[in-house]
Amino acid sequence: MKKLIGIVMVVLMMVGLMIPAISGAEQVADNLEMWVNCADGKTLNVRETPSTKAKVLYRVDSGKKVEIIEDAGSGWAHVYQDGKAAGYVMTKFLQAKKPGKYEVTERDDNFRTVESYKVTALARGKNTTESVGLRTKPNKTAKAIRRLAAGDALTVVAVGKTWSKVVDQTTGQTGYVANDYITKAA
Repeated sequence: MKKLIGIVMVVLMMVGLMIPAISGAEQVADNLEMWVNCADGKTLNVRETPSTKAKVLYRVDSGKKVEIIEDAGSGWAHVYQDGKAAGYVMTKFLQAKKPGKYEVTERDDNFRTVESYKVTALARGKNTTESVGLRTKPNKTAKAIRRLAAGDALTVVAVGKTWSKVVDQTTGQTGYVANDYITKAA
């Protein structure tokens, strides 16, 4: 009888663990720090209730941390951020690991147009043969237009916090390069 009860308990526990996986629901743990990462550098709306029609209380920038109060179900989490009012966010815009410097897409309004100037691409790391990507968007996961070799000529037309919008002198194409991998031409 004890053996049967033990087997039943194990089966019930396994079924309980499988239900979230079968339902496909995104779940987050309560009392956990998560990081915002929205596409195209957009901000994450923190809402009054777990609904896209609910009032927006405030917005959180990509790359910022939020505290999970509880999983609200159906792809929503109850959160607070930096002492602001608690609210609800969609969990698909949260990730467990802080996004890296180049993984958060910089917003278009972060770029300021500048009088264009010439720069050259730098090698990535100490190995001068490692190239840098000229990207379609200011994010290291964005599609690469082409790989830039150290010394490739570019023209900067707008500058952001982490990325610059440039024109490739070889192809004439406009794209983005991380600021750490360009230097003013002599």
